[in-house]
Amino acid sequence: MTDPLHDPVALGALDELGLLRAADPVPADDPRYADGPLHHRAERSLNQLLHGSRARRARRILVLRAEAAVCALAALLVLGLSYAAAPAATAAPAPLDPGSVSSAVPLDEVAARAERAAADGRPRLRQGAHVSAWTLGAHRNGPEERVVPREPGRPRPPHDTAGLRRYLAARHHGDIRKASQLLLATRELLDHWTLGARETAALARLLADTEGLRPAGPVTDRLGRPGQAYAAAGAMLILDPADGTVLGMEITSPGAGKVLSYSAWRR
Repeated sequence: MTDPLHDPVALGALDELGLLRAADPVPADDPRYADGPLHHRAERSLNQLLHGSRARRARRILVLRAEAAVCALAALLVLGLSYAAAPAATAAPAPLDPGSVSSAVPLDEVAARAERAAADGRPRLRQGAHVSAWTLGAHRNGPEERVVPREPGRPRPPHDTAGLRRYLAARHHGDIRKASQLLLATRELLDHWTLGARETAALARLLADTEGLRPAGPVTDRLGRPGQAYAAAGAMLILDPADGTVLGMEITSPGAGKVLSYSAWRR
């Protein structure tokens, strides 16, 4: 008997439903698919289909949630550590706080002590400087340690008061009449020279003879050294009261008192 799916005559006589019925690979009367209890393998497969996929989805959701929690925790740790490790780049240090003005040593007295300390001429003037400096917006990781080497050809500062005044005036276009101008000239001087005892005495006398520099009281400088502070128009000079050595200088903003820069010189 000819198979109707391969007989051209029979194909023409069959409608679409007949074609589908003829193509059905599992006839309804096939004994393998009759109603009855499932084989144990078929029952196990059915249970896996019904319940296994749901359990796998639940486990997958739990895994995804755990991964998300771990990622969030890692991000928080990274941000926290970055914030903790970041230097206080833009934060200015707190201004130095001098003690009672009643404990201040007058500049005249400091100059007199410096002159007595310079009697033997030691220590001597040395070219170059060692300074710990900080400037707002420039030194983001704390103060900068600078060691200035010798500079051949730089004129030596005199060790008498009149000569030192002319020396500083020449380098600052003749204008060191105000205390604030003298302090700026002093800072430039100390950034290139480590003064000897006689130059220190001359500078102390020059400072004492300049109007507008008032005693502010005892203070501890940025390097932990005790000194006496003298202030003028937003600038503060710190001297060793025993021999007049300049220890440091600070510049603060007018009114607000925010530290803009400071320098601390080492011998």
